[in-house]
Amino acid sequence: MLLSQEVSVFLNNTLKATHRLAELDLETPLPSGIREMPEQVSGRFIGLDSSATQEMNAAWKRIMILNPTGVLYTFTFDPQTATFMARKR
Repeated sequence: MLLSQEVSVFLNNTLKATHRLAELDLETPLPSGIREMPEQVSGRFIGLDSSATQEMNAAWKRIMILNPTGVLYTFTFDPQTATFMARKR
């Protein structure tokens, strides 16, 4: 099941997040506790335009925050499918 939610994306050590809509490949919503957050999350960005796709693909450092817990995830990005794989930092 894909759960849609807004995620905060930081590219190349920027201090201000870009908010993107993503479908997370999870069966249940993300937990609200920091310690309960999963080690890995995968999904797909929704509605990325070509400039956002290029910017994300060219970034040498990609970080995302998935929910209000503030847990940081480093992620890889496939520009062809707009999919990502995120790993807890």
